[in-house]
Amino acid sequence: MMPNRTERPAPAGRSGGPGRPGAPGRPGGAPGGAPAGGGFGKGGRGRGGTQGAFGKGGAGRGKQRKSKRAKRQELEQMSAPSLGGVSVPRGDGNTVVRLRRGSSITDFADKIEANPAALVTVLFHLGEMATATQSLDEATFEVLGAELGYKIQVVSPEDEERELLDSFDIDLEAELEAEGDADLEKRPAVVTVMGHVDHGKTRLLDAIRHSNVVEGEHGGITQHIGAYQIGFDHDGRQRRITFIDTPGHEAFTAMRARGAKVTDIAILVVAADDGVMPQTVEALNHAQAAGVPIVVAVNKIDKEGANPDKIRGQLTEYGLVPEEYGGDTMFVDVSARQNLNIDDLLSAVLLTADAALDLRANPNKDARGIAIEANLDKGRGAVATVLVQSGTLKVGDTIVAGIAHGRVRAMFDENGDQVEAAAPSRPVQVLGLSTVPRAGDTFLVTDDERTARQIAEKREAADRNAALAKRRKRISLEDFDKAVAEGKVDTLNLILKGDVSGAVEALEDSLLKIDVGEDVQLRVIHRGVGAITQNDVNLATVDNAIIIGFNVKPAERVAELADREGVDMRFYSVIYAAIDDIELALKGMLKPEYEEAQLGTAEIREIFRSSKFGNIAGSIVRSGTIRRNSKARVSRDGNVIGENLTVESLKRFKDDATEVREGFECGIGLGSFNDLKEGDIIETYEMREKPRV
Repeated sequence: MMPNRTERPAPAGRSGGPGRPGAPGRPGGAPGGAPAGGGFGKGGRGRGGTQGAFGKGGAGRGKQRKSKRAKRQELEQMSAPSLGGVSVPRGDGNTVVRLRRGSSITDFADKIEANPAALVTVLFHLGEMATATQSLDEATFEVLGAELGYKIQVVSPEDEERELLDSFDIDLEAELEAEGDADLEKRPAVVTVMGHVDHGKTRLLDAIRHSNVVEGEHGGITQHIGAYQIGFDHDGRQRRITFIDTPGHEAFTAMRARGAKVTDIAILVVAADDGVMPQTVEALNHAQAAGVPIVVAVNKIDKEGANPDKIRGQLTEYGLVPEEYGGDTMFVDVSARQNLNIDDLLSAVLLTADAALDLRANPNKDARGIAIEANLDKGRGAVATVLVQSGTLKVGDTIVAGIAHGRVRAMFDENGDQVEAAAPSRPVQVLGLSTVPRAGDTFLVTDDERTARQIAEKREAADRNAALAKRRKRISLEDFDKAVAEGKVDTLNLILKGDVSGAVEALEDSLLKIDVGEDVQLRVIHRGVGAITQNDVNLATVDNAIIIGFNVKPAERVAELADREGVDMRFYSVIYAAIDDIELALKGMLKPEYEEAQLGTAEIREIFRSSKFGNIAGSIVRSGTIRRNSKARVSRDGNVIGENLTVESLKRFKDDATEVREGFECGIGLGSFNDLKEGDIIETYEMREKPRV
């Protein structure tokens, strides 16, 4: 007789201890008893492997109830398409997402209400590796946005600044629009003196201001950026002019690179006994690129060998035609050493300002302006030279200049005298800032110090994020066609540097003869002899130019600066190679013309019905090649019955195919187009760009 299996003890470790006979007639009971844990044990199983009826998770209870979190995740997965194995909410292709410079994946995820980790995974599948908090550049965001159906707009620095100030209820544009003619008053012109080294810029300023500045400089070369205001009796009334003395034009371009428009008029100083020199041309090009009116001061006319007419003839070649030659540029012959014709030069500045510019500002409001230069003084702390552009700056005002903020403790003029208030176009030194601002930083007066500090902190964070982002690539020769198609550029700006002037002139003449029609233009904004300098890179940064070096290389650390700023530099030793590259780039800038190129034709032999894919055309390729994802049209008896279709699926028997050549059979799926019959002809084609001749 076989022993009763129910009398055997339960295996060690099972809930319920030793075996216990199951109660007859109760759920979970079995004839002769069931093993312990089979009826009411928590998740227990009988020896037969079945779960208890009332045990937690038992088979008799059916499917386990889902938590609310699990249901929500499942709903999100159903509503959000999957990409790269993760769920990401997608846009409709026209949804615009605005991001600040240096934004991270987390910032983008917040905008579209997505999981940052999911976007990191998507970016990884697109071939880019980045962390959720890493700052990304505009190109990376564009790729990610296109994949998810969003149009990414990276806010420009100007828009970013406007949005920042809007968040503090500061609207500078609304202030300007609200100002009427009655609020505006005449303001002095702001003049920058530029020219070649040793042509007498500082001595000319010394003669204008009737003060000895040159002796205080080392070796007679200006060592700092200064701003001064002088009074001048013109047409019987007192007029004031503000002068910004810069070492050459480096500071002028550096401030332009910061987005600051400081100068109203430029005085170009040329020595009558020396003629037009490389830095003269450089300064001229910088002023013309900024769109600033130019007054030419022909200096040193008292020296032996001086030839002012020669200077006029040379500058005519650069587009500065004197008034006596029928042009619109005022030339004044001066001698800074002998103090000759200084009043005539000042009169020319005022006449140019009155004729070409409307110099007015509202002095009855909070001050706005530009930081011209700043330094850290051991005794006084951060000292900034600021130029008030509108409003009136007073001692005690709370200001923010770039990432610096503070209360104006004291103000000084160019002579070191204390000033209580500074009106428009007045330069003053300001004490009381928390740190040293940069040249070209804008400043404004705020209601309280807390607001100024918050604006400065947000600016600092934005600058830090922008610096951490991958550098934004500027225009390069390969980018022109795309940039023109997007409407970003219609002019190719070039900076030419060579080893000898003859080669540079020959290269410029050849480039300007390139005929590319009226759609695009070629403009040489600067040409010079010698190595590519930091100033060339600054100019290229401001005016989105490309630097062409002919038999020259960049100076020390210039290549690093160009790489950091994203400036495209090209080096050539054969002039025709440079011409060919520029010509190809210009032709690439033209709006492309496309023509249709036939790929292949296929005849439909049989129609296969599919509930999943629609009608599949069993076909034989009659000519050319049928490619997947190519454009297609369907013809019947010579008439086109389907246009602008796409070969969405292509198969050889049961296998997917990329292309099928002539003479082979295949199955072709045209998506939702199902009006197919035997004998129809499927023609595939692609649009190719027509080469310009």
